[in-house]
Amino acid sequence: MKIKNIKLGKIEVPLLKPFKTSLRTVNSIISTIIKIETDTNEIGWGEAQPTGPITGESHESVRGAIKNYILPGILGKSIENLEDIFSAMNSSCIGNTSAKAAVDMAIYDLFGKRFNIPLYKLFGGFSNEITTNLTISVNPPDVMVKDSLEAVSRGFKILKIKVGLAPKLDIQRIKAIREAVGEKIVIRVDANQGWNVREAIEIMHELEKANLNIELVEQPVAAKDFSGLKRVTQSIKTPVLADESVFSPADALKLIQMPAADYLNIKLMKTGGLNQGLKICS
Repeated sequence: MKIKNIKLGKIEVPLLKPFKTSLRTVNSIISTIIKIETDTNEIGWGEAQPTGPITGESHESVRGAIKNYILPGILGKSIENLEDIFSAMNSSCIGNTSAKAAVDMAIYDLFGKRFNIPLYKLFGGFSNEITTNLTISVNPPDVMVKDSLEAVSRGFKILKIKVGLAPKLDIQRIKAIREAVGEKIVIRVDANQGWNVREAIEIMHELEKANLNIELVEQPVAAKDFSGLKRVTQSIKTPVLADESVFSPADALKLIQMPAADYLNIKLMKTGGLNQGLKICS
């Protein structure tokens, strides 16, 4: 089974509510869909959902990277030789992690079909259930309380609260939500790089003094500020989750060695796909 061609398309799905973070507001989900065709007529599907403020990509750049760089490097390669394909793909261009993630997904889709094995078995998965959180967009406190109560009424037991806009108001947001949903609901806080180091430490100390039982705080400071992230991690009791700081196994290793965070958030659009994501896990 060899790679013959890649075709690209696009889909857009409107959101019921705008998705708001300190970085952006999204009203619909737009994805570039890719189809890898092979000489055996098998098809592999992948998806790219680039985020300019995080990966620096657009749908136009994803299409350009796949057509002009990635496809020429992997054309004719056998699906059985995964590392050969991923090595060629990763060296074809710098960055473009969302484009690479879409191709990576389609390659693994074909690999599973080639050997008639689902990926969860290939990767050693042992559970067929997960518990997911629901994200509460950053808004005025009363709107966020309303959205949080609605999420709890739908059965969600873990809420990720977006903050990072107006530090003093962020404290009000979290306090109001905790009071509204009660103690049994797990609350995670995600600043999306919205605070500086001093703000992050002061805000988290305030929330800790209030005994709000925050499970973790995600990416409190700028992505490239590893030393600042370390200062926050060492200064507060609440575990810190690095997100936008983690693009590669090298990033993960550096964060662990410093140590600059307690947890790492692995996202395929940042890592360039499952292959690199698995290496971060390792």
